[in-house]
Amino acid sequence: MHQEDYCRILGVEPHASAEQIKEAYRRLAFKYHSDRNKANPEASEKMKAINEAYAVLSNPAKRRQYEALRHQFGSSAYSQFRRSYSEKDIFRGSDIKDILEEMAKVFGFRERTGTSINK
Repeated sequence: MHQEDYCRILGVEPHASAEQIKEAYRRLAFKYHSDRNKANPEASEKMKAINEAYAVLSNPAKRRQYEALRHQFGSSAYSQFRRSYSEKDIFRGSDIKDILEEMAKVFGFRERTGTSINK
C-alpha cells in the first residue's frame, strides 16, 4: 500500500530549507489551484495534499515531530502523524491563506491593495 510522505508531496528533500519548502509550495499551488483547474477534479484533491504537506513542513515544531516519526516509523510516519493531529491542528498557525492571497494578487485573481482593476 502506498504511504503518503509530506516531502514527496512537495517534491523536496527531507533536509530542505524553509525557503525551498515555501517555493515548492508556491509552484505546486499555482499549478494545482482550483481557479486554474476547474475541469480537473483530481487537482482539488492534489491541492488538499499540497496544503497539508506545506502546513506541516513549514511549521518547525510539526516538522520536527514528523521527522522524528519518519525516523522511527519509516514509510508509515504519515499515518502516525495523522493519528496525533486533527486537520484543524495541522492547519493552525499556517500561512497558506496569506500565500494564496499573495499569488492571487500577483496573477490578477484579486485586486491589489491601493490599486483598482477598474482604472
